[in-house]
Amino acid sequence: MNNRPKYLSDNIRFYSEFPQGYDMDVDYAHLPPLLSFDFHTLNGILPLTTSRFDFIGENGVVDGRRTTVVEVNPLPEEYKYFESIGVTEFQAISLVINFYALEESAPKVLKGLPYCVSLLPMTKDNKIDTWNIELLKQFDLRELCQEGGAVFTEFSPFKPWEKGYGAHYSLFSNITTNEHSDSIGFEWGMYFLTPVFNSKEIVIPENTTYSKAINAKYKKYKANRYFKPFTDTKPRQIWGCDSPIELFLLQGLYVREIVPEIQMGFYRSGEIFPNYYRMAESEIFLPEDRLITTADFYYPKHKVAIFCDGKDYHDKEKDQKIDDSLNAIGVKSLRFAGKLITEELEKVLDEIENCLQETIPLVKKS
Repeated sequence: MNNRPKYLSDNIRFYSEFPQGYDMDVDYAHLPPLLSFDFHTLNGILPLTTSRFDFIGENGVVDGRRTTVVEVNPLPEEYKYFESIGVTEFQAISLVINFYALEESAPKVLKGLPYCVSLLPMTKDNKIDTWNIELLKQFDLRELCQEGGAVFTEFSPFKPWEKGYGAHYSLFSNITTNEHSDSIGFEWGMYFLTPVFNSKEIVIPENTTYSKAINAKYKKYKANRYFKPFTDTKPRQIWGCDSPIELFLLQGLYVREIVPEIQMGFYRSGEIFPNYYRMAESEIFLPEDRLITTADFYYPKHKVAIFCDGKDYHDKEKDQKIDDSLNAIGVKSLRFAGKLITEELEKVLDEIENCLQETIPLVKKS
């Protein structure tokens, strides 16, 4: 990522040089709870389908008894199921988290504050590299998928991963690197994606407190995000910032101790949700045609939305209509060009801080 503001390297610990000898943890409070739940369901061979369950029910045997249970580690009969539908190659998908800042939460323990969660297909020579079914049979997938711990260097979630290297964290953490900490991707876990399945047969754990309609909407949303086969090596973002300028602004706001919500959708009804995960948690589904806009950052208490514009020239007439619509539901808009963020970050931060202060006085750590 280019054009990094000097203000960040001067004020963020561990920003430009990753420290040696630390253990890593994730600050899950920065993630939607439903997304954190999804992390624990993404392992083994996916997606689960009714036809796969049916095949196992007819053919699966554990300790001499028939079973319909699908484990992370597949039964031999499950591999026979995939062979029966002509599937012999699987995409290996890593769940990768990027952090905008690292904090020492305990002696020699770092807590990472996420700014992006991505899915990354395994690659070789800048092409997707699949796993053959005979190779999968040789591994304990429970151990392989749930272990995680891989580190991807020079990893920007905004473009294909081409220049870095992958290593286990235990090795990486003992190597001094002058790479920026926000350009290191940490693998939380992984799963194997089958390229052939009937989307209508997908089985996803349902939340018993949600209505049938909300579970159905979330199933469709999740299937499109997690189970759509990759056709190129670009990471697939499933949550977080969309560009480097958003990241830089978020880091600056972190320095000022005024961290906002990441990504927020505003609807004509006046309802506001940061993402579909939060919407599902509220048992609401609002279609995109009722969306006014999505802001890059938002301060709920102050009702201030922030937009990072990638180009100096923007459709001012369209932006004004959006700002007017937001104002009608009591939300104030602040817009900043990317060049201003990278070249005059402190000026941008001052404007945001002053705007928030005018609404509700800020209380910072002493």
